[in-house]
Amino acid sequence: MLEQSTMHPVVWINQHTYISIVKNADYNLEVWEITDENRQHRMARMNYKYHRDNFAGFIYRLFPQIDLIQIHNIQKKINPYFDLEV
Repeated sequence: MLEQSTMHPVVWINQHTYISIVKNADYNLEVWEITDENRQHRMARMNYKYHRDNFAGFIYRLFPQIDLIQIHNIQKKINPYFDLEV
């Protein structure tokens, strides 16, 4: 398991949550939340490289207030990390 110190935000979803990419891991995309006590905890993770078609549902379950345009814009920021088309 990777230490939190190796996690770097790739895409901020809002001011308290962000997506981090973990190269060469089975679950290579993680959603992290920063709590009021300035602690970080992982909300969810997925294998983005092989299951990116499920990404919209994955994010929507975590953040029901988000719309498909916002999800599409998040994916456009994530895809270059996996050498995928933007």
